[in-house]
Amino acid sequence: MSGTLIRAAHRIGHQVNTRNLSLVAPSSSHIGLLLRQPQSSTRYTPLLSRFSQSSFYSTVTSGSPKDNSEPVHPTPAPVENLAKVLKAGSVGSIAPESSLYTAPAPEPLAPTGVVGKAKDFFRKGKEIVIQCKDGVKLLWVNKRIVKELKRAQKEEGHVLSRREFQLVDKTDIDLKRMIPFGLVFLLATEYIPLIIIFAPQMIPSTCVTPTQLENRRKKIHEKRCAMTEKLIRLNRREITKETLANYNSFITTSKKYGEGFDYNIIDREHLASFCKFMGLSGFGPKFMLKKRLNKHMTYIKQDDGLLEKDGIDSLTFAELQLANEERGMRSLEVSKEHLEKSLAYWLKLSLSKDTEVPPALMVFSRMFLLHSTFKSDPVKK
Repeated sequence: MSGTLIRAAHRIGHQVNTRNLSLVAPSSSHIGLLLRQPQSSTRYTPLLSRFSQSSFYSTVTSGSPKDNSEPVHPTPAPVENLAKVLKAGSVGSIAPESSLYTAPAPEPLAPTGVVGKAKDFFRKGKEIVIQCKDGVKLLWVNKRIVKELKRAQKEEGHVLSRREFQLVDKTDIDLKRMIPFGLVFLLATEYIPLIIIFAPQMIPSTCVTPTQLENRRKKIHEKRCAMTEKLIRLNRREITKETLANYNSFITTSKKYGEGFDYNIIDREHLASFCKFMGLSGFGPKFMLKKRLNKHMTYIKQDDGLLEKDGIDSLTFAELQLANEERGMRSLEVSKEHLEKSLAYWLKLSLSKDTEVPPALMVFSRMFLLHSTFKSDPVKK
């Protein structure tokens, strides 16, 4: 019985070879029979793939009898024929230069529908919560460093550098912000993304990403541009942009109009405008606005002295941007040279020995000089 099955398998394989039917796969019953085929019968092994066709491998040598029981080794086909099938782009082939290439993952599609947008919102909210947790940990580390700096300053007479002064000031502000922020974080964590969007001044600086900081600066810059345009349009004084752009004329203007820029004389509306221009909140009665603006300008005055001591050249680009931003000057889409010159002119006026320039006049002058350029700056067309 087994001999009959083997001979039937031989006939099936012979028909496949002679008729070149490599694309027709045998049935599962034939495969089961062929698995029992002895190794000595490789001469009539059926061809189940296109690369074992007679055009590539010939299982019968020329002149040899078909009933020869000796195994006949296949003769490889010419390389030219094989290359035609394995050319790049053919089905079932891989180009040699791209054999190690991994296709990039497709970009995620934008969420559509109410459910998709809701999932995307909660995903972003989860990322923001993780970011805030890391920011709180960093604030706790800064708190311990500031505590040690204050101890050294009090007991050992340590003189703070500008970076240490900045760290102490920012950490004190962040710790005050942690009170309302911590309550929201513990009681209503899901509202943190809304607070970041609508009330960024409540968030500690360690919890703000560079992207969020840049977006905040863009919004402040847009407000400043609108206020500058309105001020120039409604200005009826002798003070002009050209007057404030020159040091000598600025000092002359300060001596002539300095008394009019006293905090007690300025009305609430203008105090609110000054606060908003400097990136502060413009809400509250006049005494609160006066205290808020005076505190910020006192900090700027102390920072000016440390900047003059350490030198503007010691600042990085990010520190230059922050220093200009805190003083109501342009910090986006400008070169490092522009930031340095703008800050140098501020220091020259703020620390002038000719006369003491009122802080409110310094803010008022930034409104006129917001879009000012220096001689080496490229002119925008």
